[in-house]
Amino acid sequence: MDPDFDFIIVGAGSTGTSISYYLRRYGKRVLLIDAKGIATGNTARSSALIRTHYSNELIAAMGKYSFDAISNFDSIGFSGLHQPGMFFPFPEKYKEVARENVEMLRKLGIREEERSVTDIVKQFPGISLDGYDYVVYEPLSGYADPVAVSNSYAESSRDSGVVQMVGREVKRIESEKGSVRLLLGDGSTITGRKVILATNVWTNRLLEWSGVSGGKLLPITASLHTVLYLKRPPVLQGEKPILWDPPNLAYYKPEGLTLFALGSLDPEIDKRPVNIDEILPETADNDYTVDYVGRLINRIPGMGEATVVSSITGLYDMTPDGQAIISSLDYLGFEGVYVCAGLSGHGFKLSPAYGLITSEMVTDVEPEKSTFDWRNFSPDRFRNGKMLTSRYSEIGTIY
Repeated sequence: MDPDFDFIIVGAGSTGTSISYYLRRYGKRVLLIDAKGIATGNTARSSALIRTHYSNELIAAMGKYSFDAISNFDSIGFSGLHQPGMFFPFPEKYKEVARENVEMLRKLGIREEERSVTDIVKQFPGISLDGYDYVVYEPLSGYADPVAVSNSYAESSRDSGVVQMVGREVKRIESEKGSVRLLLGDGSTITGRKVILATNVWTNRLLEWSGVSGGKLLPITASLHTVLYLKRPPVLQGEKPILWDPPNLAYYKPEGLTLFALGSLDPEIDKRPVNIDEILPETADNDYTVDYVGRLINRIPGMGEATVVSSITGLYDMTPDGQAIISSLDYLGFEGVYVCAGLSGHGFKLSPAYGLITSEMVTDVEPEKSTFDWRNFSPDRFRNGKMLTSRYSEIGTIY
């Protein structure tokens, strides 16, 4: 029998909705399905940074593509893009590595400016400059609204004929020649010629439900990340750039004119096991709050007068090299099933590139002719020792 759909995308976060948007142009029957709703999972908990300063050339090129897409989003919908700029300071020992990286980024057409350390002082009066010896500035970087972007992708896809089902959980995948069957939680089934799993930290759980044994699961682990929100004291209010702070393994994102979002760059967080089937904390605990507010005050003493107003936690789907897995799963016996997961904290900021790469892969565009060769994201790289590397591997989770 003819399958119900040509393509089924499981997961309607920023990645899944982006994939649906890019697939809509092929004139095929596409279904987007999610257990809860559009952008109701980890996308809604993203700190939503938009930057192009990466230290791997392929990822940087994807960052530029995604940045350009979000910057020219009006034809699709609302992005909420705000561009206060972003500082990347480095200690002396990484100065030459960072400078080489700047040249690589400039060759890609990315706007990178070398700045004086005192430029940071102008933005953050009283700031400690300890460990800040070489400063890079991205004047166009900032943040956007991940829920708005995802809903815009979803609405544009729906207007183009993509069918959407929310509140429908996929419990099992069964692959047969020429068709993939999805068993839903209510006992009904849906079939598609090809199925794409944009299922974040829940990818391996779905594969387990579908009969994949532990040793064959994808190298994706869950890590819990927390963002604190503080009200700035009057002296630090107003338009401010985002500040990366590698020595303190933290970043500070001024949001609006009065708030600071405070997040972690500590790779040790990603090594702490998280059981996604347990009830996870919704907000920061006291130890985390004291630790990271202390780091912020250590860098910007004036923030000692700030007030913590809220916090939020979300899950990263981490891989060993901090980059996505984008691949067919036919080697697991799932012919016609593909995955785009293990996004490692880049999910929203690279979602346009992920959507494009995955859409080209599943529509059989030859990898040599594709915009970005998805073979670089095969899980084979972890077995073959060809992981995607970073110049900044010792400087926190900047990648």
